[in-house]
Amino acid sequence: MPATSHSSSAKPPAAERILVLTGGSSGIGAELVSALSAEWRITSLDLTPPAHPQPGVAYANGDITTNSAVESLHEVLEYGSDTKIDAVVHCAGIGKFGPFLQMSRADWERLLTVNLHGTLNFVQGIADQVADGGRIVLFSSGTVFKAPAGAAAYAASKAGIIGFARSLAAELGARDITVNVIAPGLVVTPLSESIAAGEDANISTRAIKRAATTADFVEPVRFFLSPGASFVSGQTLVVDGGSIRR
Repeated sequence: MPATSHSSSAKPPAAERILVLTGGSSGIGAELVSALSAEWRITSLDLTPPAHPQPGVAYANGDITTNSAVESLHEVLEYGSDTKIDAVVHCAGIGKFGPFLQMSRADWERLLTVNLHGTLNFVQGIADQVADGGRIVLFSSGTVFKAPAGAAAYAASKAGIIGFARSLAAELGARDITVNVIAPGLVVTPLSESIAAGEDANISTRAIKRAATTADFVEPVRFFLSPGASFVSGQTLVVDGGSIRR
């Protein structure tokens, strides 16, 4: 299906720093769009538009596993394909959980296609537009380190993002572009609804014994985007209330 695009009717925010964010229609991505829209000129890319668009944010629809994703962005970006982007935050992804030995090949291939190959495809398609001194923030998962049963394929898809980010940081460092990763613990969003029943057990393993919220990821992302993080690159920050301590 060809990509479509639209933007909210409100005027864009005064901020001129340009941020492209994927997965902004729900979950952590939607929270970031809401929190950062006053500071950044945001274009959000997702497979479907949000139910409640954030005023001042432009929305593009596209599949990150195809070239149509970047093409859809260019249709929405008022400043065109030649204008440099100051930051990219890539949240888009899917989840699928269950015993690996019973998981169909189609299911684990879909996880790898969207979570890992989609990340490679999207970042490769937009990296040339990132300004020197820019920021790239990718999302992995705490399951990479915690390695719970029933998450083998998902953890594999998210582990690849960490390896990719470390290598990409070395490639883009000459342009002073930082590449870092946020690895969330379990936070109940549409992506994780199928494993939400394990929330109480997950909380019991945390140093901070409460449920995670999407708001918990705003300040970690804001740090990676900030001038203060200009000398931090190739790093993975686990945000899970201290369930994983390393």
